[in-house]
Amino acid sequence: MRDKSISLADGVAHQVVCLRNISRYLSDSEREVHDVLNTLAHLLPEGWQYSSDTCVRIVWGEMVTESANFKETQWKQIADVQSGDTVIGTLEIYYLDEKPEAEEGPFLFDERSLLETVAAELGSYLEHKQIQRLKDQQHRELELYASLLRHDLRNDVGVIVGNTEILKMIMPDRDENLDQIITSTEAVCVRMMSLLNVFGRAATISSTNPVTMIKKIAEQTKEINPDMKVQLEIAKEAEGAKIPESKLLPLVFDNILRNAAVHAGQSPEVQISITKENRVLKIIISDDGPGVAEEVRERLFQKGVSTRGGGLGLYLSKHVVETMGGSITLLDSEYGKGAVFEIVLPTIN
Repeated sequence: MRDKSISLADGVAHQVVCLRNISRYLSDSEREVHDVLNTLAHLLPEGWQYSSDTCVRIVWGEMVTESANFKETQWKQIADVQSGDTVIGTLEIYYLDEKPEAEEGPFLFDERSLLETVAAELGSYLEHKQIQRLKDQQHRELELYASLLRHDLRNDVGVIVGNTEILKMIMPDRDENLDQIITSTEAVCVRMMSLLNVFGRAATISSTNPVTMIKKIAEQTKEINPDMKVQLEIAKEAEGAKIPESKLLPLVFDNILRNAAVHAGQSPEVQISITKENRVLKIIISDDGPGVAEEVRERLFQKGVSTRGGGLGLYLSKHVVETMGGSITLLDSEYGKGAVFEIVLPTIN
């Protein structure tokens, strides 16, 4: 009796070690699926009582992975591998020769439990890899589309710049209003070319000075909208602040300032305050427009909300800022006394 208890304890210990090793391999997202399945096929036998006489076959779609000693026999345990409610493969255990009768043919109930557990983990792993593969494909397609789009936009912006130069040459005596329109158009083109250059650069791990970035965006906004005033108040401790570089962050500030230019009246005034406390940079942007109506304040950052410049712009802005570990909030203000946004960003040394 004591020998049997020791044998059962040893069997459970082997299964625990086997399951732990398998879980470790299935959690390694860097390994190729083929390598993981091959390793799994050779680890699994360690969880069965006759490990040296155990072989494994894993079927996933058209991919079949077998242990080196595989031979299909009549002594088998099989479990479905599922993704959600869909069967995507099988996990098969075979004994190479006949063994004494146990609880499930020659197999133990504990071995069935181990098989079902591994099959469930394998299903989750394969589902994750499939999703990752689709994401990678979409990313590659998006990169290709973005490359083509940048090329076309550069050409289109180049045409606009060329036409404005021609216009200035053929109309040397143009009036002030036309001159202002040309200057605004040139400023828009410069901003577009700057954005295209940013998105054309390869991603790098680097930092940027947000104060310099915001100053540049403010100047570009004033050039595009000559009647708009943008005042900056920058605390001394914020001047040298550094944050992780983001290609999308400039679009957040550009979006808020463009919203103010469109919705805050004929001659909008915008105040930008930048302060730094500990390792957090706080940027408050306020305008003197009509503000945001109470009925849309709660939904302003949701997709599709378009009242006073919300909708996709602020929806994406929220995601960009939160991806950087920060936050963007519409602060309380009386309706008719302007909109006030607070953006908080973590700084780095």
